[in-house]
Amino acid sequence: DLDQAVNYGELALQKAPTLADRMWAQGFLGWARCRRGQPSKGVEALASLVEVSRAGGHIVSVLLFTPYLTEGYWLAGQHNKARKIAEELLEIAERCGAQYYIGWAKRLLGEVALKTNPDEAAPHFEKAIAVFRETGAENELALAYSGMGRYHKQQGNTEQAREYLTKALEIFERLGTLLEPDKVRKELADLGD
Repeated sequence: DLDQAVNYGELALQKAPTLADRMWAQGFLGWARCRRGQPSKGVEALASLVEVSRAGGHIVSVLLFTPYLTEGYWLAGQHNKARKIAEELLEIAERCGAQYYIGWAKRLLGEVALKTNPDEAAPHFEKAIAVFRETGAENELALAYSGMGRYHKQQGNTEQAREYLTKALEIFERLGTLLEPDKVRKELADLGD
């Protein structure tokens, strides 16, 4: 319920007693706005938060909110910015050994590549899938499977597309993930029989 997420994010921002609480509320509110269809509004808040976190050397906040910023740029169609931010996230995550964020950066790089240079997408998704399998991050694994399915669909590989999208759907349904199963069902329906 992204409308409710935005409402609670705004309330958290208003009620935040400390600067740190305000920053965390701003980050999650920015993410909710990006996902709700207001990426420019969300990106503005997230870019500011990531910049302050970097300047303050707070790597945890950088790792947490940079994927949201990347996704916001991607959803806003600002693919060059999304790629640049995802590459920065990947560099920081690799330096810290943060496998989950390495996988997240690679998945987002795959999503951006689907829009800008599809030939580069598959290796990013493959790496994300390997990381998420290893770390047990199932929802992110399903997102990576979904991306790989869309890649194969773009390439005209219907059976491989169906295989990856079906894996994604099975995980999303088992986890009770909201929104994503409907998107994947539509992708599968678009493949036909």
